[in-house]
Amino acid sequence: MFTDISIVFASYLALGRTGAIISSFYLHENVVQTLVISLMLDFGQIPVFGFFLESTIKHTGFGRKIDYWIDGKRVLWDQRMNGGGFWAKVGQMQPLAIILVSMIPVRGCGIISACVLCFMMGMSRIYCTVLIMTGSVLGACVTLALLYEPIRLIHG
Repeated sequence: MFTDISIVFASYLALGRTGAIISSFYLHENVVQTLVISLMLDFGQIPVFGFFLESTIKHTGFGRKIDYWIDGKRVLWDQRMNGGGFWAKVGQMQPLAIILVSMIPVRGCGIISACVLCFMMGMSRIYCTVLIMTGSVLGACVTLALLYEPIRLIHG
C-alpha cells in the first residue's frame, strides 16, 4: 500500500496530474479513487504556491519589482475594462480563464499558472481556490475520460 502511494506521488511530481492518473490506473486503482488522489495532490499545491508568491513579493527586492510591475498592469487592465467594448467582455471572463488554465494537464502549466494568474488579477484566496479546484476537477475528468480505455486495453 505504501509503495503504491509512493509510486503515485512520484508520478505526480514528475508528470503532474496526468502522471498520477496513469500510475493509479497502472496500479489497478478504481476511477473514483484515482480522481480523489489526483484532486488531493492538486489541492495541496494551492496553499504552497500562494504562500510562495506572497512571501516572495513581500520580502525580496526582485519580488517588489515584480509587484510594482503587476500593479502597473492592474491599473492598465482596470482602465481597459472600464472603457467597455472588447476588454470589458474579456474582463467578465476572468473566472473562465482561471478554470481553463488550471485544466491544462501539462506539468508546470496548470495549478501554478492559475495561481499566478489569480495573484496578478488580485482576486480573493477563497474565490481563486474554488475556481482552480473547479478547473482541476474538470481537467482530471477529461484526462480520465481520454486515458481510461486505452490504459485498460494496454494493461488489461
